[in-house]
Amino acid sequence: MAHPDNGSRRLARFIGVKRVLDTAAILVVAPLALPLMGIVAVVVAADLGRPVLYRQQRVGRGERVFEIIKFRTMTHEVGDFTFGRSDAERLTSVGRALRTLSLDELPQLINVLRGDMALVGPRPLLARYLPHYTAAERARHLVRPGVTGLAQTTGRNGLLWDDRLALDAEYVRRRSLILDAKILARTIGQVVRRRDVSAVAGDSGEPLDIVRSYPRSDGLALRRFEGADIPTRVAWLNDDRVRATLSIEGDITLAGTRHWMAAARADAERFDFTVYRVADGKPLAMTGLRRRGGDELPELYIFVDPDRHGEGIGRTSITLVLEWMRRTSTWSGCWLTMADGNERAASLYTSMGFTPVPGPTGERPRLQLILDDRETA
Repeated sequence: MAHPDNGSRRLARFIGVKRVLDTAAILVVAPLALPLMGIVAVVVAADLGRPVLYRQQRVGRGERVFEIIKFRTMTHEVGDFTFGRSDAERLTSVGRALRTLSLDELPQLINVLRGDMALVGPRPLLARYLPHYTAAERARHLVRPGVTGLAQTTGRNGLLWDDRLALDAEYVRRRSLILDAKILARTIGQVVRRRDVSAVAGDSGEPLDIVRSYPRSDGLALRRFEGADIPTRVAWLNDDRVRATLSIEGDITLAGTRHWMAAARADAERFDFTVYRVADGKPLAMTGLRRRGGDELPELYIFVDPDRHGEGIGRTSITLVLEWMRRTSTWSGCWLTMADGNERAASLYTSMGFTPVPGPTGERPRLQLILDDRETA
């Protein structure tokens, strides 16, 4: 029978051996890394001035906070997510090149020597995310965070938060020196091929605390539409069952949807969401709000996975959007259109408080809902 402390002892041995190997590896590559860091420092100083290093508080092993070090790549660096200038606007051309080549990460070798980080492990994240992890996801803090990790070599910044954190927990479960060697090899390959590298921090999704602050109901949750949702959106919008409920012309393509997403995110008068199942992250509906010129209220659109009609997903999705509107106080109501003769949709909308209103001649029937304090989600 295994001793109850054997698991903790094996973890401690693994961490100790990794510490020795990480230190040895850095000392071996130091003759190459130090001159390269010096060159990058000069380039950053010429491009952005001083300081050349960017420091930020992150969470490490045992949920201990430490200061991570990176080369600066953006103007007016800030530690927290803001709704001011975007990362893309603050990122310089030199900074973009450094990120594409992962050279901005070089100072983290100092973090590894200090013992704050390892070469391989879950990426260190912000302290404000701590309240938003599930019990399983908190396992990521049993080991030192890494310069690279399993999630970074399985999609890098293209993964959604649930997938990234699941991979972090998987790494802790599968931890081994052989796995570390494979991850390092994959990382080198990705950097050389410049594959799955996002030059703009955060362009693949909102911060974790924002993602998990969205409304949830009946096992479903709302989040912003992300690049990972594009293939699903394309498949649904090319399905005749969905097209019968929306005004769509022509085929929907991956390239066209990527262009649409870029334009949609640049439009301050619209918000686009995915409704997903909390248990496994599966998208079940897509919805959004967009204000047309001259309209006081935004239009609400929604379409459900064509294979999941009749399961109440549409009602829950609308409830989530209305709750988001209440929380953010973005608009006081919304309107939507529906196809003529769609009695099922009409019954759903009227039961939720939507009422018919006049619309432009020739358009589909329009219904409107005004939020007030008496309504509940």
